[in-house]
Amino acid sequence: MSDKINELEKKLQGLIDSGDESALRIDLQNRLAENIVINQPKRALELSSQSNELSEKNSYDEGYAYSLALMGFSCYMMSDHESAMTKLIKAKSLVEEAGKIIPRARILQLLAAVQLSLGNYDQALEYAFSALRTFRETDDRLSEAWMLHGIGNAYHDFGDYERSLEYYTKSLDAFEGLEESLRKILGAARALNGLGSVYQTLGQYDKAREYHLKCLDIFKKNGNKIGEARALNDLGVNCQEKGHFDHAIDYHTKSLKLRREVGNRQAQSTSLINLGKVYIKQNIPDDALTVLNQALDIAGQIKAKPRIYQSHEALAEAYELRGDLVRALEHHKQFHRIRDEVIGEESGSRIKNIQIGFEIEKAEHEAEIERLKNAELAEKNGQLEDLLADLKTTQGQLVQAEKMASLGALVAGVVHELNNPLGAINSAADVSRRCINNIIEAFKVLLVPDDMNQAESLRRFLSILEESNQTTITASGRITKIVNSLKSFARVDEASYQKTDIHLGLESVLVLLESSFREKIEVFREFGDIPQIACYPGELNQVFMNLLTNAAQAIKGKGTITIETSTDNGHLRIRIADTGTGITPQQMVHLFEPGFTRGESRIKAGLGLFASYNIIQKHQGRIEVDSQPGKGSTFTIVLPTQ
Repeated sequence: MSDKINELEKKLQGLIDSGDESALRIDLQNRLAENIVINQPKRALELSSQSNELSEKNSYDEGYAYSLALMGFSCYMMSDHESAMTKLIKAKSLVEEAGKIIPRARILQLLAAVQLSLGNYDQALEYAFSALRTFRETDDRLSEAWMLHGIGNAYHDFGDYERSLEYYTKSLDAFEGLEESLRKILGAARALNGLGSVYQTLGQYDKAREYHLKCLDIFKKNGNKIGEARALNDLGVNCQEKGHFDHAIDYHTKSLKLRREVGNRQAQSTSLINLGKVYIKQNIPDDALTVLNQALDIAGQIKAKPRIYQSHEALAEAYELRGDLVRALEHHKQFHRIRDEVIGEESGSRIKNIQIGFEIEKAEHEAEIERLKNAELAEKNGQLEDLLADLKTTQGQLVQAEKMASLGALVAGVVHELNNPLGAINSAADVSRRCINNIIEAFKVLLVPDDMNQAESLRRFLSILEESNQTTITASGRITKIVNSLKSFARVDEASYQKTDIHLGLESVLVLLESSFREKIEVFREFGDIPQIACYPGELNQVFMNLLTNAAQAIKGKGTITIETSTDNGHLRIRIADTGTGITPQQMVHLFEPGFTRGESRIKAGLGLFASYNIIQKHQGRIEVDSQPGKGSTFTIVLPTQ
C-alpha cells in the first residue's frame, strides 16, 4: 500500500507543480485521499476539500460528488459526525440523480457507520442492508465483506450476540475468499477483532484474547494504527475483566496514545471511559473522574450518544465511590435519560417504518417477477424476505432487551433500597417479641395474688402489643416475599443463560400479579415432574408475565386461570388456560404481529405477544394457541429439554 501511495503522491505533485487543475488532477487527488483516509483522515480531508473546490470550479459533477463523499468519510474518521452526515447525504443525493449504483452503495455503507456511531441502530441497519443488497447484485465481494462486518458490529452494539457472531463469521469467510491483498488481510483482521469482542462480551475471555492477539499482530505488521489501537483497547478490556488492572491500564494508555495520533475522537472517548472503569476497580476515584470527564467532554462535542451515557454511568459510580452521592445521582439520571433516547420506544416505531418500506419494495419485486417470470429476480426477492425476517427479529429482540434491562435496573434499585429497612424492621420486631415474652414471664414471678386484679389492665395492653408485633412480622414477611419474587423474576445478579427451574419463574410472576388476581381470579397449579432446562430465565419470565397479564385482562368479573406443566417426547410444555373472552379467528391471524392491539378485549400489550413469540423462537421452541370467543383461551409454550 505504501508503494501505491508514494506513486500517487509523486504523480499528484507533478500535476500541482505544472499548475494542472483538470479532471485528471481531481481524480488523482480523490484516489490518494481514499487510500489514506483510514490512517490520515486530516490529510484526506484537505485533499478531498481541494478536489471539491476544483470540481465546482470546472463543473465536474462526478468529481464533485466523489470528493464530497470522501470529505464525509474523513469527517467520520475524525468523529465529526454532524459534518459527515451532512456531506454524505448530499453526495448520496447527487449520485442518485446521476444513476450511479456503486457510489450510492458505498455512501450508504458510510452512512450506516455514522448512524451506528450516533446510536441510531435502526437507521444504520436500513442503510447497511440496502448497501449489502447492491454489493451482492453487482458482485462487489470486497465491499460485501466489509458490509457484513458492519452489520455484525451493529448487532453487537444493541446486544444481539448470536446474530453478531453470525455476521462477523460471514465477514471473515468473505474476506478469506478474496484474492491476496492488503485489504483482504486488514479486513480479515477486523473480522477477527469483531469475533473477539463478542466472545469477550459473552465472558469467554481466553478465547477472546486469542482473537485480539491475532488481529493486533496483523495490524502492527501492516502499520494500521487505528486497527492496532482497537486491538489494544480490547486487550485492555480483557485484562480489566480478569482483574489484571495494571496490564489493563498499560493497554488502554497505548491505545489512547495511538487514537490521539490519528485524531479519532470517538475512539479516544472509549479509551478514556475504559481507563476510568479500571481506576474505579482500583478504588482511585479522583483519577477516574479526571479521565471520565475528558471522555464526557469529547463525547458531547461529537454528539456520540452511546459514549455520552456510558460516561455518565461511569461518573455516577466514581462519585459514589468518592462519597459524593448528590453528583452520583445527577449522573445516574443523565445516564438513564440518554440511554432511553438511544434505545427506546422510538427505535421500535422507526424499525416498523423501515419494515413497511421493505414490504413495499418486496411487493414491487413480486409484481416484476409475475410480469417477467425472471428466475434471477425471484432469487433476489428471496433475499429481501430474509432481510425482512431479520428486521422483525431484531425489532422483537431490541424491545425485549430494553424492557429487561430497564426492569433489571429497577429491581436492583428496589431490592437495594428495601433490604436495609426490611432488615431493621425484622430485627426490631424480633427484639420486641422477646421483650414482651420476658415481661410476661417477669409478671408471673413478681406479682403476688393481691396484685393480680390490679395488673389485669396491664396484661391486656401487653396482649394488644403482642398481637400488633405479630402483625408487623407478618407484613414484613409479605414484603420480603414480594422483593424476592421481583429479584427472581428479573434474575438480578445471575447469568443471563443458565439452567433453571421453570416452576420458580412461574411462582415469582404469580406473586407479582397477586394483587390483580385477588378476589377476582382463582389460579390452579397443575405442575408436573419436569427437569430443569438451559434457557434465558429472565426472558422466559417476561413471556409468563405477558401471557398471565393478558389472561387476567381477558376475564370480566370472576374466573379461573390454570397453569399446567408436563414433558412429552423431549419437550417441556407450559399450558396457560383462562376462562376469559377468547380471541376471534380474524384476530388470531394477526395475533403475533408487532403493534397489534384490540381495545377493550384480550390483547392490549402492543409488542408483548410479538416479543414473547421471538423469545420462544430464540429458545428453539414454539407457542400454540387455542381459543373460542366467549369461552376462553389456552396458550401452550413448547420448549426443548436439551
